[in-house]
Amino acid sequence: MKPKDKVYDTVVTPLIYRLEQIEAGESISPWHKPWVKDGTENMLNGLGSARNGVTKRQYNGINWLILGMMSDHTSRDYFTLNQLKELTGNSHPVPNEVFKDAYDVVFYKTLVGTDDKTGKDKRIPFMRTYKVWNRDQIPGLPEPTPDVVAPDFNPTTEIDKYISNLELRGGIHIGGDRAFYRPSDDAIALPQDSSFTSDAERESTKAHEGIHATGAKHRLDRKKGDKYENAYAYEELVAELGAAMTCSYIGIPLEQLQHTQYIKSWLTSLKNDKSYIFSAAAEANKAFQYLTGDKYVNTANK
Repeated sequence: MKPKDKVYDTVVTPLIYRLEQIEAGESISPWHKPWVKDGTENMLNGLGSARNGVTKRQYNGINWLILGMMSDHTSRDYFTLNQLKELTGNSHPVPNEVFKDAYDVVFYKTLVGTDDKTGKDKRIPFMRTYKVWNRDQIPGLPEPTPDVVAPDFNPTTEIDKYISNLELRGGIHIGGDRAFYRPSDDAIALPQDSSFTSDAERESTKAHEGIHATGAKHRLDRKKGDKYENAYAYEELVAELGAAMTCSYIGIPLEQLQHTQYIKSWLTSLKNDKSYIFSAAAEANKAFQYLTGDKYVNTANK
């Protein structure tokens, strides 16, 4: 088995299982759960997202999805084995009973080599998994240091700012009972705020349509979905993930999928091509960064 295929199997198999649970009605929170406060605040820097416990950088792309879907810990801090050894001063910092309960996340980089035939540089993707453990699993860790709180931060107004910064040619239209982005007009339609059942549902809907808008030709020109049989379902997955990343980033808890009708299509595509979820997560991460204007999260998570 090729190293890349081994990575796909390690990562995708549990994600498929989780989606099957959701389709069967056994779970309703696939992308993100509200984290229990652990004494820290980190406004506008991944408030609700899993992060490296040492560097404080939030996990992105497929790693954001892995830890968002598969972990139910109260802390969002994750550590590699070497980090845990250094922090605890213990050569065996992970208790035997939880060693096997590590989370497999993905390290990815592009290497530059030389093409034997042409002599020109060629880009070689390198991918492997490595293991991390949550703060809750490890005794003897130093207490987390509280982060700086932005005094003027309000999560319920941030997404409005993000959408405004897109400078939609057709603007934002409020009213009616549908939410959608119309590419031909470069415009977003949203119901009135009072029509939503909660602040979280309202803001996640805005984020979802904002993510759709990032794919416009004059923005990210998103086209990768065209290679799949159901390009529309692929774009909905990108928007679903991108909206969840955005809400997680500013600390708005999401408890359910908005577009459950696409789960069957997502599962079919994922079982046929395990790179499907990697591609969608990467596209969602680009869209999330574009929407929020955030470049900090586009870093190696190790």
